Amino acid sequence: MFNEIVNFLINFANSIGYIGVYLYMVMVGTFIPVPSELVLLPAGYLAAKGEKSLFLLWIFGALGSLTGALINYFLAKWLVQRFKDKPIVQKVQKFWKKHGKISVFLAPLTPGLGQYISIPAGLSHMPLRWFIPLTFSANLIWVGFMLMIGYVFGVGDKAHKEVVYGSLVLLGLVILIASIYVFRELKLK
Repeated sequence: MFNEIVNFLINFANSIGYIGVYLYMVMVGTFIPVPSELVLLPAGYLAAKGEKSLFLLWIFGALGSLTGALINYFLAKWLVQRFKDKPIVQKVQKFWKKHGKISVFLAPLTPGLGQYISIPAGLSHMPLRWFIPLTFSANLIWVGFMLMIGYVFGVGDKAHKEVVYGSLVLLGLVILIASIYVFRELKLK
């Protein structure tokens, strides 16, 4: 039974291709509660076997998540016009002024929060010049991490070494982006 489920997910990930990964990740990026792992883990496995490009999966997955987040963002931005005088909206906007940037970066790295953080960003009218790069960076890390987990189950020692190096790059990205943010925030104070 377990093998049948795994084979189904691998075949599904293989059949939808890069555009399918993008479209699935658009759903993941919105408020629709679908898990990214269902596609990204088998896609990573397929990349390790040489059947898919790891780089293309990574980019299409992150772009799909960003597109879904932008859908939530603009929907929330539109809705706030109707409810801007509500106390909850005012609380969100107050919190967002202080913690919005770091929230947008960290939430997509937290299972279950990633797809919803774009809603308070839209409610608070977070500038897109911050929202897009922070959201895309975080989604690059998340998608890369999920692909790497699937990649581990690929073929032989080569796959395992590449996962270690890929994981180090992803960790480096997290540290670099967090450091730039902290430095910039300290510089502003």
